[in-house]
Amino acid sequence: MPALRTALALALLPGLAFAQTLPGDPPLDAAAFDALTRGRTFETHSPPVGLYGIETFLPGRRVYWRDARICAAGTWRQVGEQICFDYEHRDRPVCWTYHDRNGWIEGFFEGDRRSVPIMLHEGGEPVSCEGWTGV
Repeated sequence: MPALRTALALALLPGLAFAQTLPGDPPLDAAAFDALTRGRTFETHSPPVGLYGIETFLPGRRVYWRDARICAAGTWRQVGEQICFDYEHRDRPVCWTYHDRNGWIEGFFEGDRRSVPIMLHEGGEPVSCEGWTGV
């Protein structure tokens, strides 16, 4: 019965399951992250919230992020093991560690594996802030 419970937990909570079962899982470095994201658009999901934003990754480590409140251009860079985003509307970077999950990407805020992870799934139209007015 414990094996069945574990299998169900892994199936139902993929982000949390990885955080608990893969402690030696190294985060993606800048080259690997760029190879997975460049030229693609990802929907960002969080287990408590669901879909909360979409981001397009452009050449030159440039991005466009959009959610219900904002649309912003930015850039990203590697700082230690983290990928840090500098957005035009923020005065400090937003940093994550990312992990390739064969078809989706898992991220932990500031590399904290105890935090609720975000999940990036490819999809959606490319983001552009041209003509965007928000809600």
